[in-house]
Amino acid sequence: MSIVRPFRGVRYNTEQVLLKNVITPPYDVISPEMREHFLAKSPYNVVQIDLPVGDDDRYTVAGNLYRKWKEDGILQKDKDKSFYLYEQVYEYGGKSYVRSGFVGALKLSEFGKGQVFPHEKTLSGPKVDRYELMKASKANFSQIFGLYQDSENRLTSLFNDVKKTMPAASAVDENGVKHSVWAISDEESITKIESFMRDKSIYIADGHHRYETALKYRDDMRAEEGLTEGEERNYDYVMMMFVNFMDEGLKVFPTHRVIDVAEDYDDKAFLDYAASLFEITPLADQPAADAYLKEHIDNAGAWVYYGKQGIYGMNLLAESYENLHAVYRKVSTYLLEDLVLKGYFKYSDERLLAKAGIHFIQTWQEIDEYKKSHSSVAFVLNGEHMESIRDVSEHGLVMPQKSTYFYPKLATGLLFNDL
Repeated sequence: MSIVRPFRGVRYNTEQVLLKNVITPPYDVISPEMREHFLAKSPYNVVQIDLPVGDDDRYTVAGNLYRKWKEDGILQKDKDKSFYLYEQVYEYGGKSYVRSGFVGALKLSEFGKGQVFPHEKTLSGPKVDRYELMKASKANFSQIFGLYQDSENRLTSLFNDVKKTMPAASAVDENGVKHSVWAISDEESITKIESFMRDKSIYIADGHHRYETALKYRDDMRAEEGLTEGEERNYDYVMMMFVNFMDEGLKVFPTHRVIDVAEDYDDKAFLDYAASLFEITPLADQPAADAYLKEHIDNAGAWVYYGKQGIYGMNLLAESYENLHAVYRKVSTYLLEDLVLKGYFKYSDERLLAKAGIHFIQTWQEIDEYKKSHSSVAFVLNGEHMESIRDVSEHGLVMPQKSTYFYPKLATGLLFNDL
């Protein structure tokens, strides 16, 4: 059973700050240069508290600053418990899309012991960082991104009615994405959402580290306070954005792999190896590569190799699938990792987790920019399919790191949740 409940959100006071100047993308995509850019927009930008820098006391400083902003009225806590409808309007491929979901507090449960399923591996470093911040601030500063399945879109009419009113907050970010939030606090709507979510499985799209951090924080706090079974606190829940798998605005982009290689690396040795596993097709240029990817959009075993001397399409031969897990046959990042990165480039699991000599990049332009100054080759992928993400999660499996890039990213700073 999934227990989702409303909460009293903490939000920026738009009489004190301009919302577009204080929100950011998630902390883990913000570089030091981006952080300075956001800080220059406003001293109250959320990076001050969500991505603290400095000495060992940086988490304490961030927690104290969060509390001070509340005391000074920069942040205000809503009077009523609410679910929060969250809409993102964005452009992609010359078309306008709308992605809608709602933010609520999900009761925490261990992976595999409840209705919450991961799809990616996690690392210890980010969890330590997020734990120290959570402990110092006693708050969730950003919502985890969760998916549920509803082919009938049964919450759509409720959301559409809410959208007829003025949003509680709205801002357009630097990428042109419009973020809008409405508070849903009437009892009838709250009861409908709570009841609707009870039998739903939740699949984490983004925020695996933060979810596991919330589990540890809950366990530590319950032990510290000596709580018995049945007693609940705010930290038994975590703030999460819930989006329907069937939402037309839900886009998953690929994350390409760029591998550092020796200066005297030659494509021929790799292509000789690959020819025993793949059908290899020479491609004239990047537009031809894009056409190849589009032609094989539904084929997890097909991608583009962007080498040092040329560009090639790679399509996994039928016999190469024989010894692979039935679910993983549909996951391109797994096939690439298992057959190529481990098979030819001799990556171990430890090196892959450490991202040693491997870089995760979103666009051709970024790949070209990297290749200008680094001896490297790239594997350009199609995005993973929603069905594959769900199947991996339900089978208790995980995808390789950075298998999915959900666009647009959820904004940090729209809502906070006190624990």
